[in-house]
Amino acid sequence: MGQFTEKQNLFMRQALRLARQGWGMVSPNPMVGAVLVKRGKVIAEGWHTGPGQPHAEADAIAKAGKRAEGSELYVNLEPCAHQGRTPPCADAIIKAGISKVWYSIPDPNPRAKGGAGILRDAGLSVSQGLLEEEALELNQFYIKHTLTGIPFVVLKTAASLDGKIATSSGDSRWISSKVARNFGHHLRAGVDAVMIGRTTAEKDDPELSARPFGKRKMHREPLRVVLDPTLRLPRDLKLFDRDFGGPTLVFCAEDAPDKESKALEKLGHKVARVPRTPKGLLSLEAALAKLGKMGLQSVLIEPGATLAASALIEEKVADLVHVFIAPKFLGGQDSPSMIGGDGVANLADAPLQDIVKLGRKGPDLHLTIRPETAWTAVPLPDGTYGSKASGTMGPG
Repeated sequence: MGQFTEKQNLFMRQALRLARQGWGMVSPNPMVGAVLVKRGKVIAEGWHTGPGQPHAEADAIAKAGKRAEGSELYVNLEPCAHQGRTPPCADAIIKAGISKVWYSIPDPNPRAKGGAGILRDAGLSVSQGLLEEEALELNQFYIKHTLTGIPFVVLKTAASLDGKIATSSGDSRWISSKVARNFGHHLRAGVDAVMIGRTTAEKDDPELSARPFGKRKMHREPLRVVLDPTLRLPRDLKLFDRDFGGPTLVFCAEDAPDKESKALEKLGHKVARVPRTPKGLLSLEAALAKLGKMGLQSVLIEPGATLAASALIEEKVADLVHVFIAPKFLGGQDSPSMIGGDGVANLADAPLQDIVKLGRKGPDLHLTIRPETAWTAVPLPDGTYGSKASGTMGPG
């Protein structure tokens, strides 16, 4: 991987900043930014704005025109080598007369990878590994789904200082501050699906739409997903109003009534059956596998206590967790806690969590947590990937 200079790091950070503008706009593609540099100065920038649009490298080359000849290219992902909805970036780079390419991580997609080899064969100088960790963090959704077929799972929850998610009367709006809720909408805007459980759907009646603040653009609303084992949720919930965000996908048990399933489908929604766990709950692993087969790269879980227990303790499917702690005490033995279920019997059995970031959103504490069981991609020198359960991955 070698050592890189301060200026080289600076140019790649600029490429990463450009790439981040694709949050919520480019799925199922990766977020990519590109910077062209000549004689130590930036001559053009580009970033991928969405499916079917020019890739970042092509965008920067088009802006540079003839000035691209003899320049250096900084890009956070290996230039593609295939003809998809747009031409191969490797060919465009060679044709433009670019002399050197710096890229952070290899492309995990077997159809797209190989651009680095094509460039080297054409006589260009090519270097991998510049700001590798930052590039992995940015595109972990794309990388995990490409390599495993399973979506990257982000979990977001909020609680009081004593770990309660509602009062004893069931009042839960709002525990967290508006600033924290805005961040939640930022997360929704960037994922492919938002998942909740039956109890949350009944008690809170959420739209599950993304309402990004400021001038934030979006490619589309995330798919709304609800876990309803027996298909007993009322049909007048906002989840089933297609004007709020299109059709909803309902996961139910294998023995759920056919009559209810057909009724939902007649309303324009989708129903998918998954097995139950030994505890009688719907299998999150099975649901995520089906979402992955649908091409969804990322899922945001906004759980109640039961779903949080499934995702964090029982099935351990979360890859990144955002916890907001509001500066208030709720008390009450009957007040629901952040995590329900049976819990662990022994402290030694408690899954470890790595707090990778601690900050604030308004008055609330914001903990960004990486479970030790989370799937993490590791680029290898030969252009392939391995995995390990550590690190600080996941946009946001």
